[in-house]
Amino acid sequence: MSYLTPVQHAADERIRLEELRSKVLSDEDRGITYLDSEKEMALPEAGFQLFQKYAEQIQKWGWIINNSSTSSHSFKKNMNILRKQGRVVTLAAVPCILGVDLTGKDLTDFIQQLDESDGSSSIPAAVLRILNYKACRGAIMFGDPLLPSECSLIIEELKATSLCFQCAHGRPTTVPIVNVASLRRQLARLGAPGGRSEAEEPWHGLSQHEASLERARTRLRQLRRLRRGTL
Repeated sequence: MSYLTPVQHAADERIRLEELRSKVLSDEDRGITYLDSEKEMALPEAGFQLFQKYAEQIQKWGWIINNSSTSSHSFKKNMNILRKQGRVVTLAAVPCILGVDLTGKDLTDFIQQLDESDGSSSIPAAVLRILNYKACRGAIMFGDPLLPSECSLIIEELKATSLCFQCAHGRPTTVPIVNVASLRRQLARLGAPGGRSEAEEPWHGLSQHEASLERARTRLRQLRRLRRGTL
């Protein structure tokens, strides 16, 4: 057995996220759930206008709303001032994403998202949340043993993703590894200017110095000259 390193979970999560996203955007693993009992929603006037403006995008995802200009007396009687100034709509169905039903609250969030992006947001935030969760829960866990062939397959699949350097939650999927001592030796073999040895040649300002009182005095003098603008 072998291990891909702790980033194996993040790498597999990114691969799964893009697979799930592709399926959902192609209408696979995506459907509509009709409510057993329709729910009335009160939208402020501005929200109702936005709903009408973006009705096509809203319905495309599976929210089905019956627009009613009037409502029952019992419902109207309990509406507050804000609701009285708005409109009442009836929610008949909601999107079902990977087996998870969205809600009326997700709809209002999507309307606000569309307003803030001037209609350019193609995927509701609630859908992204479900995709991220499903990708995370289905990914290889940290420390799971893997065969070298499985590690190679993950790397190849990760290379084919659109955002290969981070997982669904922003964690890095790759870890740069640099052996500084080995790198310095390789640079020295390429030829140090002036014929000086590796030990004598400052390595791009990163040469190591032993801690000493004299070294501290030197650094202090350099800082003072720097503040005076003479360095």
